Amino acid sequence: MLQELVIKVPAPFAGSPDVGFSTRYPAQAAQGPLKDVPFIIEGPSGPMKMLQSRLELFRQKPALIPDAPDEAYTWTDLIPLSDEIFILAFHDESLHQSREDRETEQRYLANLVRPLVFPFLKDCVRIGGLALRDNIELAVVHESRVLAELEILRNQVVQRNGSIVLFDTGHG
Repeated sequence: MLQELVIKVPAPFAGSPDVGFSTRYPAQAAQGPLKDVPFIIEGPSGPMKMLQSRLELFRQKPALIPDAPDEAYTWTDLIPLSDEIFILAFHDESLHQSREDRETEQRYLANLVRPLVFPFLKDCVRIGGLALRDNIELAVVHESRVLAELEILRNQVVQRNGSIVLFDTGHG
């Protein structure tokens, strides 16, 4: 049984230190289809208003990035809970595609072991056109206990950065 795990990323976007997200991996059996993994994105209403239109594009990933056969995932619709909190979920599709068993197994394992903050950040740039910070901090949490704090470089996630910088339109 895989235990519930949370990864928090406090400020990955260029221009807005107050916008961050966390993702909660639900507990589930080690074998079988992966459950959807929700992302909770939070921040002040100004930058979140800018972010909303960019994240709404994620649902169109298969049409926007059709040449990614090794990526067996999609995103659910973005759900705004308020003007400061959105929810979006990673949806595994590795076992839904009819391909060779070995390819299916490789995509399933990639979705199982790869921290899903990487596809999210990558899609923020390539689908949403968003600019990420050069250094991105994250924390892995289990039962309110920090298991690890890491700093990754943006170019470890995606080589080319986006051009859309989030800023607070309320301060001007």
